[in-house]
Amino acid sequence: MQVLPPALETLIENLSFLPGIGKKTATRLALNILRRPSSQAKNLALALSELHGSIQLCSCCFTFSESDPCDICAEPKRQADIICVVEQSADLLAIEKTAAFPGHYHILHGVLSPIDGIGPEEIKIKELLARVSNGTV
Repeated sequence: MQVLPPALETLIENLSFLPGIGKKTATRLALNILRRPSSQAKNLALALSELHGSIQLCSCCFTFSESDPCDICAEPKRQADIICVVEQSADLLAIEKTAAFPGHYHILHGVLSPIDGIGPEEIKIKELLARVSNGTV
């Protein structure tokens, strides 16, 4: 006997792949979405479907942005000779919240992990080295 409708099971499975979201939390989220007005669910679905179409990687720092270069890289008041190298865009956001860093960023999109087969080729090391070698940093 199937307890949950297939559409709800599909949503739970798709929410479960997110980091920190297990099946129990995914079920709570899915049921919460189902209890809300359909307009809210449609807005969420629309936002998710438009996400990859409107967001790209900045060609300078590799953060997620709607513009290229991103607003941070395009800001003329930033100190171009200082780069903060971070693992992911969430790290950039945390630093930016402090409003204490005046320079630019470089997002690696991962960490070196030879045991997991992640070497310099799998993250943005080559781009960082190219950026540093051009002499502006």
